[in-house]
Amino acid sequence: MSVDLGPARPLGWSEPGRTTLEIPTGGWRTRRPVYVEARAPCAAACPAGEPVPRWVERARQGDYAGAWALVREANPFPAVTGRVCAHPCEAACHRWDHDGAVAVHALERFVGDWGLAHGRPAPPAARRPERVAVVGGGPAGLSCAYHLGRLGYRVTVYERMPALGGLLRYGIPAYRLPRAVLDREIDSILGLGLEVRTGTAVGRDVPWEALDGYDAVFLAVGAGIPLRLGVPGEDHPAVGDGLAFLRAVNTGSRPAPGGRVVVVGGGSTAMDVARTALRLGARSVTVLALEAREAMPAAPDEVEQALAEGVEIRNGVGVRAFVEKDGCLCGVEVSAATLEQAPDGTVRPVFLPGPSGILETDTTLLAIGQRPDPASLVAAEAGGAGGPVRYAGGDMASGFRTVSHAIGAGAGAARLIHARLAGVPPEAAADLPGWVAARPAHVVTLDEIRLDAFPRAPRCPRPHRAAARPAGFTEVVPGLDEAAAREEARRCLTCGRCVACDVCLLACPDMAIRRVDGGYAVASEYCKGCGLCARECPRGALQMGAER
Repeated sequence: MSVDLGPARPLGWSEPGRTTLEIPTGGWRTRRPVYVEARAPCAAACPAGEPVPRWVERARQGDYAGAWALVREANPFPAVTGRVCAHPCEAACHRWDHDGAVAVHALERFVGDWGLAHGRPAPPAARRPERVAVVGGGPAGLSCAYHLGRLGYRVTVYERMPALGGLLRYGIPAYRLPRAVLDREIDSILGLGLEVRTGTAVGRDVPWEALDGYDAVFLAVGAGIPLRLGVPGEDHPAVGDGLAFLRAVNTGSRPAPGGRVVVVGGGSTAMDVARTALRLGARSVTVLALEAREAMPAAPDEVEQALAEGVEIRNGVGVRAFVEKDGCLCGVEVSAATLEQAPDGTVRPVFLPGPSGILETDTTLLAIGQRPDPASLVAAEAGGAGGPVRYAGGDMASGFRTVSHAIGAGAGAARLIHARLAGVPPEAAADLPGWVAARPAHVVTLDEIRLDAFPRAPRCPRPHRAAARPAGFTEVVPGLDEAAAREEARRCLTCGRCVACDVCLLACPDMAIRRVDGGYAVASEYCKGCGLCARECPRGALQMGAER
């Protein structure tokens, strides 16, 4: 069989006035490009559930009100978490392998501080008849109360301490979290019309049965019982609890830590205890951590700041005993050790062969973690037939001990409570009015990002005000100014989200992609499914799907 190809024409010839738009080429397509909003790795890593690329994009555009509103769809504390969050989002950032992760932590603080100065919170939804009790006014409890309050529920918060905030107020020093910042964030939450009963401990001042009149109860009383080492001499009065030490300082006391202070632990609380002891006059502070330096639970910048202020950190060291002389604590017996995790999640030292040593000390403060009060756990499981469903979250229900995890737990509990009281499946509650949209499932991988499409740009520096020997509790890490924040926001790759960059439009050999309402549409009669647009998309916002 012969095919008439028409008259021969020279290579490169084209008929005047004719374009590929007049020659449909989509008939043999087996795949088609689909625009998606995939999930960025930073958002997937955020325990609070923030839509990170979306609010960073708003900040990049100078729309700080929009950025602040997007953050607060998930997290009512952006000015707080922008200071004290361990920012796992940055460890997940795909730009890390290019020229350094985007400084999401610093950007969140900028947006949060902008909101404190200029933001106008959205009004709550119409008032609902259901009543919810929240036991515990820390980050988990306040997060739950915030989300339920903006959905219109009547929420009462019970807090045993004189003021709201929990660990944020009583466990984090003012040089990291100024109290004025915390107070203003909490005031914004209370503006939803919440009822607050501070200085009221459920089970002590109010019987647990008093909660039976509510439609749901959320328990977020934290983990307040300190863990102990279980070694000889630990009961000496000069061996104290690090969190109790911070609580005393944060309530106005100025305990004298002694000249030589030893802090046991490798997390953020240990860093806070050590740096606070220096500010209260300790001549030397030594931190003993079982973990290697790079494996310490404390955020790397907290470790760096502690070292810059004069704290000594000894890694791979465990405590064998405390040494007394004439009734006074005089030393800590230590030796090389590694960390082992028990089945219940607690850690313990495994001592290595070799001699022990004595580290001289006047005061030792333990910062090795806390556990929930068993009475709170019993209360979480209590409740007779016909009583309100009780939910638990935050430190009392999770092995995670971070502010952002607590905020996320409170939001998750609010979603479950809302689903139950509204009579919808939990997976549908995220799509109801007033709630952040359901998260996309697919997380963009590094091989979907074209790093070569992004010019290298250095990460913004974070200056540190602290001197080698700090004095006072003035905040030590300043925020970004607007110019620096906009510049840093430009570094965001916006993984998985189309930003109308025109790369796909320019890459398509069949002119099958067109601009439509700020985005793009694919003309199926011309697209032949070559996949070039998806391969060239810098952000992984195009995926090739099977032809239906």
